[in-house]
Amino acid sequence: MVRILKIVGLSTSPRSEANTEYMVLEALSASKSFGVQVGCSVETELISLAKKTILPCRHCDSCIRQKSYCVIKDDWLSIIDRLINPAPDGLIVGSPVYFFHINSLGRAFMERCTCLLKKRWDQEFPHNPPDFSRAAGGAIAVGTGRNSGIEHTISDILDWLLMMGFVVVGGSNIGGGGWTQEDTRISAINKDLLGLEAARLVGQKVAKTALLLKQGAASFGKELPIIP
Repeated sequence: MVRILKIVGLSTSPRSEANTEYMVLEALSASKSFGVQVGCSVETELISLAKKTILPCRHCDSCIRQKSYCVIKDDWLSIIDRLINPAPDGLIVGSPVYFFHINSLGRAFMERCTCLLKKRWDQEFPHNPPDFSRAAGGAIAVGTGRNSGIEHTISDILDWLLMMGFVVVGGSNIGGGGWTQEDTRISAINKDLLGLEAARLVGQKVAKTALLLKQGAASFGKELPIIP
């Protein structure tokens, strides 16, 4: 029986200790609770993009020419390092809804991850793609109303998780959607009991799937090949 899981929560909001972060923390707490139920210790970590500088991908191809990860000097590399060295057993990504989609900070973070996958197209690239095939991923989004683009934002996140190779789970339908109902306070999400429960469901599903993946790999008895 696998005894330890590592689940990471990534909040792409530019605001710390605000609604998106609260939802991600709620999901991480649910992951821990699931671990208690099944006798597995779930370690959690919150990564916030608040107050971080992450520029968008320029499609400059410097990563290919220099055979390196992205050459732009900002906070991206230090953050992604926490997700690939080593890869967690589960990742929960949360974003606020900006103009019906993921916010620009989160989008820039995702775009920059193209350099992690370059070996798929350039066999001389020295870094293998991260092996997220044994990691579960889930999505959370927070909008102002129940028809404000929350599903679009969750889909944005799920598409990125799939592109990166995660085993994707749902939640309440496809993820955890929260709604502030036009309340501008940074703690407004705490009034949305359905949204909080949806976030918890994502956390539980990520932890359960991560456990099954890790237990399955352990029972296989030898190192599984990496499929880029």
